[in-house]
Parts: sequence; C-alpha cells; structure tokens
Amino acid sequence: MMTSCYSTRILYGDVKENEPLVQVNRQWNHHLIGGLIPVGKNKLDAAEYVNNAENYVVKTNFNFLNMLVSGITFGIYTPTQTKFYVPLRDLPTQVQDEKIKTDE
Repeated sequence: MMTSCYSTRILYGDVKENEPLVQVNRQWNHHLIGGLIPVGKNKLDAAEYVNNAENYVVKTNFNFLNMLVSGITFGIYTPTQTKFYVPLRDLPTQVQDEKIKTDE
C-alpha cells in the first residue's frame, strides 16, 4: 500500500495519449469508509472545470498524502483529488474565450 497510488486518467474528445497538457483546474473529493460513501458535492461536471472545452483530460488520484490521511483516520475519511487538463494546442482558444467573457 505504501509503494503504490491509485490513479485514473480519462481522455475526452480528440486528445492523444502523450500530448502535452496544461492543468486548468482541480477539485478535492471527500469520501468516508474507504471511499464507499461520498460526502458533499462529489459529482463533477467536467464542463464547468474546463470552460466547456471539447478536448480535455480528467485525472483522479489517490496519492501518498491521501493514503496518509486515510491511514491516520483508519479509513474513516478517504480523500482523493481530481485534476482537469486541456491540451496545449487548445489553450489559446480557452484563453480567448475567457477574455471575451470578462470583457462583456
């Protein structure tokens, strides 16, 4: 348990597996009893985190720090973190869209 981490990576749209990505947002997920019971807003709508991008990557992981917290609480509280990425090639489009929204 101390040498491995749980991680999932889901590619949406036209994203290549080894394409350069830029992290645009992240969200903590809170669970109880080893991840069985979600607490709070755990249903993530990726569109709101990636500014409605067509191409993006969602990565959820359970890293060493999360395992440490889970171990200290004997598995009662089990946090994970979800990170949202946009391909580097799509970043200028995202920045332009954000600028248009702030100018209105």
